[in-house]
Amino acid sequence: MIGMAVKIGNSYVTEAAMAYAQSRADEKSNGVLNDLSKEFKDVNFSVGTQPFGGTGTNNISIAPNILRQMADAPEKKLEYEALIYDCNNTLKNSANRPGLKAQGVIIGSDGGLRGWSISQSGEKTFSKDEKARLAGRLPEKELTKASTDKADAEIQKLKNKKAQLEQKISSTQNPDADLQKQLAQIENELRQKDNDTWRRQHTKFSTGIDITI
Repeated sequence: MIGMAVKIGNSYVTEAAMAYAQSRADEKSNGVLNDLSKEFKDVNFSVGTQPFGGTGTNNISIAPNILRQMADAPEKKLEYEALIYDCNNTLKNSANRPGLKAQGVIIGSDGGLRGWSISQSGEKTFSKDEKARLAGRLPEKELTKASTDKADAEIQKLKNKKAQLEQKISSTQNPDADLQKQLAQIENELRQKDNDTWRRQHTKFSTGIDITI
């Protein structure tokens, strides 16, 4: 018996074929996760997008579809390994924050970053609900993504200045050499900064969940 047909993209396949493809995808994802664990020995990796979980101050959770992308495309593997490298350094730099109990970063299904942390100040008796939240169950509070606002503002400022210089140059029959030089410098700076790599390097992490216990 072949079983029901299942749609994948624009194709219909058998349930058995679907199960086989999923198992192969899971194998590849596990292989990527194992490679990452060997490369970044001090990081606690996990699969999924649960708001927070794990112990220690260096947790990184990766959405399943991102792991599959890394397994299937070398350029995606390179991109996210570089992102993980930066996340690892950021977590290390904030690990000595007073009262910090645990923290981590989530690479979501959209490739975006979200941060979480649990801090401690003094002693307290936990209620049943607080224990459930600390055990890693979903809290009601919404997580805040890492911010690139400052980097974006700097890039926009350069773009505005570039537009102003171009307007001055185009409105002059014999453009001043100094204006041409300024324009070339700004264009060079934009080439260095107007890209995802530079934005990620200048990402400002904010605590999406900060539970004081």
